[in-house]
Order: sequence, then C-alpha cells, then structure tokens
Amino acid sequence: MAVTRPRAVLLAAALAGAASLAAAPPPAGFVSDTPLPAAKPWTAQPRSSEGPLRFAVIGDRTGVARPGVFPQAMTQIGWLAPDFVIDVGDMIEGYTDDRAELNREWDEIDGYVKAAGVPFVFTPGNHDLDNPTMLDVWRQRHGAEFYDFTYKHALFLVLDTEDPPTPMSPTMAGQFHGLVKLMQANPAAADKMMADYYSGALKAPPRDPAEAQAEARIEKDANFSDRQVAFVKAALARHPDVRWTFVFFHKPAWTDDSPAWPKIEALLGARNYTVFAGHMHYFTHEVRGGHDYFDMATTGAIQHKPGPGNMDHVMFVTLTPEGPKYANIRLNGLQDLDGHTGQTRAF
Repeated sequence: MAVTRPRAVLLAAALAGAASLAAAPPPAGFVSDTPLPAAKPWTAQPRSSEGPLRFAVIGDRTGVARPGVFPQAMTQIGWLAPDFVIDVGDMIEGYTDDRAELNREWDEIDGYVKAAGVPFVFTPGNHDLDNPTMLDVWRQRHGAEFYDFTYKHALFLVLDTEDPPTPMSPTMAGQFHGLVKLMQANPAAADKMMADYYSGALKAPPRDPAEAQAEARIEKDANFSDRQVAFVKAALARHPDVRWTFVFFHKPAWTDDSPAWPKIEALLGARNYTVFAGHMHYFTHEVRGGHDYFDMATTGAIQHKPGPGNMDHVMFVTLTPEGPKYANIRLNGLQDLDGHTGQTRAF
C-alpha cells in the first residue's frame, strides 16, 4: 500500500535536496568556460583521476634562455608526475615581428614540453606577446591570451599582463637579441656579463631618456584591459563554490604599476586564492590579506640579480582538504635513481 507523506515533509525534503545541489562542488574533470577556437592554450587536457590536485609551476625560461636548463627541467618535472605543468610566461625570446622565427621558437618549446609526459598549460609573458604579430601567432597556436578552467574542484584564472603590451625600443631590442646570440655562442661570457652588470662592475651605456623610460615601463607596467577585468568578474561569479582559486599572470602586478590589479584583487575578495607571477627572475613570497603571492624565479632564464631568490626551480602544489601545500624545489635538487639531476647550468 502506498504511503502518503505530509506535504511539509515533502517540501522539506525538496528544499534539502536543492540546498545540497547548490552547495555541490564543480565537476572534478577538466572544464573551460572560455570560448576557444581549435587552438588551445594547453597541450592536452589533464585527465580525470582519483586523488588530490597536484600540479607544477615553473618560472621564466627566456629573457635570456640559458642553453640546456629548460629541456632537462621538463624531464625532471616528469619524475614528479603532476596532473599538469603551468608556466608564468616568457617561454620564447620573442620581440620580433618575423612570423617564421616566432613559429620556430614555439615549435622548439612544443618539443621541449613533451619530455614532461603530462599536459602543459601556457601563460603569456612580455617575451611572448609584444606586438600585433606576436599576438596573432599566440592566438593561432594557443587560442586565447586569457582564459579560465576548473579541475578537481579548483578554479584557474590565467591572465595577460600585456593587455595592451609595452613595446621594446629598437635600441633595447638590438641589445637584447645581441645578448641572446652571445648566450647561444658563449654561455659563460653571457652569464658573466649579466653578473657584472647587476653587481655594478659593468656599466650600461648611456641611454636616450625616452628609451630609458620605455625600458623602465617594460619592467614595471602590468596591463589588464577593462575587457579582461570584466572576464575575471564573470569567471568568479560562475564559480563561487570552488575549493580554491589559483591566479596566474606574468608581471607581479601587486608590486608593479597596474591600475587594474586592485580591481581584480577586490573581485577575488575573501575567497580562498593563491597568486603566481614571474618576470623578475628572482623568487619572492609574501602574504597579502591571508593569501599567498609567489613571484617565481627562473626555469632556465638568465639571472637578474644575485641572492637567495636567484634559482632555477619548480613549485609543486598539492591541494589538500586543509588548503594548498607548496614544495619549492631547486632543479639541482631533483635527482634520478642514480643521484643525477642531468643539469649542468642550473642555479
């Protein structure tokens, strides 16, 4: 015989079910809400799997790349078997409008990242996006310069601090590409030149005031367009109940001249989040309002200044029920079963 339940009981059950659905976390699999063309800003989607979220963050490869460090780093990171690897920008040397050269440099990166054996997620930097040609090549190869995705109940916001870009002056570009060629031909001489420059032993040539100002802007200007701020607002509104939000961009906007960053920071509000950037080639960590802000050092790029933050490293992140756990690992500490790193030039 059917049992008739009181209407109040049915209503309470329905409300409880609705509340349960509202509080449910997002799907554990990889999902991106950003409309993308055929090209994607990742080499593959991370696979659905059991266990906690585990990913690796790497620093700048270029501006200027030291031969051999980055390719071996990809092999070393593969030993850790993360769900995926994500960078903080500056994968290619760039600063050219030669489309063939840009594609050659990106082809080289595609070959390197395969050694990790896991998906690789791209974040744009100033060496990746400096002019309309570089932006066009990026979009053809990676789809979008800022985007979001969720994976294992976490939200990832990958942003673009070159929106719009800060161009390099012709004089500075010439000097930069000269240093790139020196690094490829004589790495020890290039390393010494930069070390002498940052120690004060080598003086920079006199600069035209306008070019000096342009050079300073490349270092300090982190630009987010109004369109990008609106994108962040919409992405956060779509995902209010994720367990954690991870934000990636290239220039450390919280220390740079960025009128838009305080707006993005306000949108992040009191949710649980962590911020990763790069660009300075020197590791720093600070806590702002209870949130971790990391400025990654290098994964193959030339040093900018000596000190304890000057290193080639990877940050290994594990999202536990209590929050993220961070393991900051130097590349010359990641060894194989025979006790070898394979690195010969890592800091």
